[in-house]
Amino acid sequence: MQTQVFWNEVGSKKDFEDPLFYEKLKPYVCRSSKIMEYGCGYGRLLKILKDHGYENLSGYDFAPKMIARGKKANPDLDLNLVESSGETPLLDNECDLAIMSTILCCTVEWESQVKIVEEMRRILKPGGALYLADFLVSDQPRYKEKYEEGFEKFNQWGLYTTNEDITVRHHTTRWIMDLLKNFNIQWFEQIDFKTMNNNPARTFHCIATNMDK
Repeated sequence: MQTQVFWNEVGSKKDFEDPLFYEKLKPYVCRSSKIMEYGCGYGRLLKILKDHGYENLSGYDFAPKMIARGKKANPDLDLNLVESSGETPLLDNECDLAIMSTILCCTVEWESQVKIVEEMRRILKPGGALYLADFLVSDQPRYKEKYEEGFEKFNQWGLYTTNEDITVRHHTTRWIMDLLKNFNIQWFEQIDFKTMNNNPARTFHCIATNMDK
């Protein structure tokens, strides 16, 4: 199943629980900060920030039904549909903070991941912060089997097809550090978590600031 089709037809009906570590984020933003979320889904994380008093918020996603769900539940949120992965209508150096939560796992091509991270760098001010959270390669026995099946199919470890027929990627820390080579890592923590289908997994949460261009 194509990724966009999955998130529009299947993913848009699911509820998500990936955390936003607000206390870690607070030093990098103020109430007037321009904050955007790429892959905002139905706006759950933006709603958390709005409840904390932030107003200059916008979200972007390529699944129309995700955006429609978010607008219905939170009509005061600025949620926007984008047509092409890795692109936003925002200006260079416009944002103080960009958020990407479990987006890379569904962006399985290396080149596409690089494109998205570079887009975040483009829209961020020098010194602006990227809050990035995603899945790491796990040592759980259930994943070893999936990784082995994926390796036979794709010749890449950590890439596999789920029971819902969508291909996803789990990452090594080394690759994440390489993706963020033009950022300064401020905080990086590995966390045990559960997927949207309630399966145990290993994730990371990271705050990285944009180097001067």
